[in-house]
Amino acid sequence: MGRHKEGADGDLNTSISPEWFGATDDLNRVTARRGTGVEDGFGGVDHHTQAKMLLDHFNPKRHKRRRHPKQAQSGASTAPSTPDLGEHRMGTPVDGSILSQLLRSCADNSASESGFSLTPGTRTPENNATESETDTARAPRSRRGNKRNVKWYNSEQHLAERASTPPPWEHRKRPKSDRQARLTKHIATVLARQQYMMQLCRTLMMYGAPTHRLEEYMAMTANVLEIRAQFLYIPGCMFISFDDALTRTADVKIIRVVQGLDLSRLAATHNVYKNVVHDVISLEQATEELDDIMTSTARYNKWLVILFMALASVSVGPYAFSARPIDLPVIFVLGLLVGFMQQVVAPASSTYANVLEVSAAILTSFLARAFGSIKHNGTYLFCFPAIAQSAIAMILPGFAVLSSSLELQSHQMNAGSIRLVYTIIYSLFLGYGVTVGTTIYGLMDPNATTQTQCTADSLEAAYGSQYVQHFPFVALFCLFAALTNQSRLKQLPVTVGMGVCGYVTNYFSTTKLGPNQVANTVGAFTIGLMAHLYSRIWHGHAAATMIPGIFTLVPSGLASSGSIISGLDFSESITHNATAPGTTGAASSNSLTALGYGMIQTAIGISVGLFMSALIVYPHGKRRSAIFSL
Repeated sequence: MGRHKEGADGDLNTSISPEWFGATDDLNRVTARRGTGVEDGFGGVDHHTQAKMLLDHFNPKRHKRRRHPKQAQSGASTAPSTPDLGEHRMGTPVDGSILSQLLRSCADNSASESGFSLTPGTRTPENNATESETDTARAPRSRRGNKRNVKWYNSEQHLAERASTPPPWEHRKRPKSDRQARLTKHIATVLARQQYMMQLCRTLMMYGAPTHRLEEYMAMTANVLEIRAQFLYIPGCMFISFDDALTRTADVKIIRVVQGLDLSRLAATHNVYKNVVHDVISLEQATEELDDIMTSTARYNKWLVILFMALASVSVGPYAFSARPIDLPVIFVLGLLVGFMQQVVAPASSTYANVLEVSAAILTSFLARAFGSIKHNGTYLFCFPAIAQSAIAMILPGFAVLSSSLELQSHQMNAGSIRLVYTIIYSLFLGYGVTVGTTIYGLMDPNATTQTQCTADSLEAAYGSQYVQHFPFVALFCLFAALTNQSRLKQLPVTVGMGVCGYVTNYFSTTKLGPNQVANTVGAFTIGLMAHLYSRIWHGHAAATMIPGIFTLVPSGLASSGSIISGLDFSESITHNATAPGTTGAASSNSLTALGYGMIQTAIGISVGLFMSALIVYPHGKRRSAIFSL
């Protein structure tokens, strides 16, 4: 089933890599179409040329009977008679898929050699007659019929009609050439539409489109383009089946990419999607724009991203984990360290990328407890829990667990269950890293700190007001979180405004009702309502503006549950040699599962609020295109 490689016959030591199975073909699709690759035989990106070459390859005897010295070569510009795909981008119905068109071409060419046509109502090149006329001509006729035909041929009406018709040698070639041109146009149209759909799916998955609506986006696009297709999405992979009702066959494509989050290119992809759905641009232009989006460089380089991650860690500390101003420089240094490990070290080594989260959690928790154990005048100088939680805030799987919750609530069992299991294991890795880091330093330093929260007196003396401690830093966190995810500068005011409004409602709900999922639901409902109204009234991009605002709710939800530093109890039980072995096991179990349980609780509250906001703004959904938001 895998791809055959040259020189690998009988070699059992050959490495089983994704390239062996052809899993990385979709990652190089743009280069393959513009340079050398699997589509060299089609002569470039011109779908009309590809269709003509498919017809020639399917019927190789056609050029032996008739030659065209002025035919366009591979990669050259098409002839003036080439049909413009822009004029047939969505209004042209496509009868059947590529295989049915090729079979029809082969049947017509075979019929022209044998004197009859398999296509009803078409004329053969030899006698310029339909199938019914040919059967009539072959039927035995009586002598009276021949006499009547002779008299009919000699009638004045027939002679007048014959004089007005072109000569037979000019009319003989016209039906076959018209039929070939029509088939070529249909195949080129199908190729263009299928290529656009695959490219659109690839860009949506790469740049962070809402995963619980991916199948809906592709189904809407296929409906508009009049392509029969079915879609099945699992995390990191999309199965597309282009169905052909005439031949009862299916052409299955597998789009496999590494999913990420890029807010600027996600907005650009959404603009292309909307322009095609509303028939503003042609498919050729849309495919070229998607190619340009994929080949463009990132808006901010990795060193700026590392700086933004450190500043975001500093901003999340005061409002989510009660960090004091004296703790912010230490958080900044640890945030730079985590950003360097994620943006520089992990891409350079695939082996280290597998242990990135565990190593980052172990290192930051170890250093955080080391700084938190420093005393000045009998009191701890730094706050250990605030430093430890703020340092790893940017690698928390908040977006992943939210996507899994949205998928499950959308009744997408396959994608939602797979992603939920992954996020739970990911959270367990982070909790394990925090537990190991604090335990190692506790064994090294008998006087290590055992703080679980920062003192309220120092916070009130440092900020003077609870509002100053929370709301300005929420705005800064939305700003740096958006810049970390490659957001455009013109999107920042709307993004920051939505994030602050969502957190304000979450804060007062928490103050009134206490820390629970209801507060997260209220905050997510506010952000979702504003984003949907922004999309419906001002035609903005809802998903790109609301994602940083949702990020503000995840760290605060985890801080309220205290799940990140729950491993401190297990560390203390090991350090002080707990006598009951069951106590150590229970503490270990609680420390490992608390983070995953807290993530799921937070995600459920957020997803309910997002769906309620979408229900209010779009009670009946959207007719032509799907809702492009969380």
